[in-house]
Amino acid sequence: MSQRVLVLGGGIAGTAAAIALARRGHPVTVVERDPPPADPTADPFLHWPRRGVPQFRLPHGFSARARNLLLRHAPDVLARLRASGVEEMNLFKRLIPEDRWVPADDTFTNVWARRAVFELALRLTAEEEPGVEFRCPAVANGLRFDWTSAGPRVAAVRLADGDVLTADVVLDCLGQRSPVSRWLAAEGIRVPTEVQDCETVYYSRYFRFTDTCELPRTSVATLRGEFADGWFIGFPGDHDTYAFSFECHPDNRSARALRHTTIWEAVARGIPALAPWVDPANGTPLEGVQVMAGNRSLRRRYVVDGRPVVLGLLSAGDSLCASNPAYGWGSAMALTYAFAAAGAVAVGAGDPVATALAYDAATAREADAVYRESAAMDRARIYRITGQPVPDEDRAEMARQDLISAALSGGVLHDLELGRAFNRRVNLVGPAEAVLDGTDLIHHAERLTALR
Repeated sequence: MSQRVLVLGGGIAGTAAAIALARRGHPVTVVERDPPPADPTADPFLHWPRRGVPQFRLPHGFSARARNLLLRHAPDVLARLRASGVEEMNLFKRLIPEDRWVPADDTFTNVWARRAVFELALRLTAEEEPGVEFRCPAVANGLRFDWTSAGPRVAAVRLADGDVLTADVVLDCLGQRSPVSRWLAAEGIRVPTEVQDCETVYYSRYFRFTDTCELPRTSVATLRGEFADGWFIGFPGDHDTYAFSFECHPDNRSARALRHTTIWEAVARGIPALAPWVDPANGTPLEGVQVMAGNRSLRRRYVVDGRPVVLGLLSAGDSLCASNPAYGWGSAMALTYAFAAAGAVAVGAGDPVATALAYDAATAREADAVYRESAAMDRARIYRITGQPVPDEDRAEMARQDLISAALSGGVLHDLELGRAFNRRVNLVGPAEAVLDGTDLIHHAERLTALR
């Protein structure tokens, strides 16, 4: 049964969902504030203002799960990325002898792209898809409800210009600070929400390799470590681009100077592992320092005790579950939820209760696992750098985090099975609740220790 679907937000989750829904025969309208770049052939990183996405110019990782989902649900998006010059890379296979490869190793292939390039491929594909319409520029500023015997049902969305768009299903893809839960609360509809501050500030900068650069370019993906004020992480990009991000605690006053380009460069030059990569002979900056604070892990639940709290509304991307950006899970999970939403609308076949329950069944376990692990990893880091005592109720979880950290330091590049367990975890290859549990990592690390 065809359902009229209204998608709020045209980012990664919103455009992927629009494509998948339209291909199942549902007419889709995407409400998005920011128009696409005027010239689709120009570098979108430099020429696409995205005021609605604060992390748009920050480094992103598009993990193996993201690629595997595109292969399964939207291979033409992956083909568009390839045609534009975006590379796919399987670092695990590059780092081990070819005679040790197994077929499952192919699932660890990543997409090396900047957020702007990845999102533009989705946006252009969605715009070309029959059955997808964009209302852009447009901003949603409220909901209208029908009150039914089964519970409140979202029936329409009110736009800032006064228009009202009706729909059978509304999909909230407006990010972790989506106003939708606030609109629901105004009607007495409570969405249970867990939130934990990541207590991080990111100071990031993109570069492009010079023509004369002789650095081993793929190595940027493995550059990470500690410096005086926090951690640094390297990110590969598309079209000879790469980035570094400094992750610092917000209470670290000295780190705040990293927002200034000269200070950022001086700190990078003072770190031996980074110094060659910021040398003008090897890399040219694309822009100034990008700063992002206020990061949170978040989990909203729209089904409680087996009952939807609201009908006619699904939530995808960071609107449903957000994690620390440093862990690289956000984009892959956005695609996970987007394609699951299309499946749930098909399963529900016009029944809003069945649709809500089908979506929750498809996403809840993984969303819970991602939220729990992101929050736990952050707490472990916060206890360590602030010296806060671990409360009794968190000791067991912190002991598990210590075991995982010990396993990761036990030789993921030297033991193949430990390396595979590590890749399943960071790439979310497999059910998130299984690969984030850490049991297989710990098992292989203990086996390796016993052999020494």
